[in-house]
Amino acid sequence: MSQKPPLVRILSPGEYPENITAPAFPGAYKARVSFAAQHPLGLYHVEEEGAGTLGVYFTPRRARKPRRVATAANMAGAFRRISHHEDELMHPEAKREEGKHGPVSIYALGQRTGSTKPRSQLDQELDAWLAEHGYGT
Repeated sequence: MSQKPPLVRILSPGEYPENITAPAFPGAYKARVSFAAQHPLGLYHVEEEGAGTLGVYFTPRRARKPRRVATAANMAGAFRRISHHEDELMHPEAKREEGKHGPVSIYALGQRTGSTKPRSQLDQELDAWLAEHGYGT
């Protein structure tokens, strides 16, 4: 049984949903969203949080509030973290480093072992966005 590839769409700033751009409470600043992508599993978006930090958020289809999945210093790093999060959701059965068999680097925890993530439509869209906006890959 072949699985259909997910239909991913990069949203333009005018299409950003209200729940990611609205202030968290009355009197708060509006979120500075610099990227959003609609994925079949939910909505990914990247917010500028100040001090050179970008927050990577994921809102599952049935949830209302976004959940922070990572932070990054630049858009390429944010996109790597989005890709890694998508891999965890789409391929939960993949072998990953758990740290149970001897000492490992803290950066290796949760990373795939033995195989690499297959390129998804989301990865292609993220690469195209980076190239289009002058980040070069």
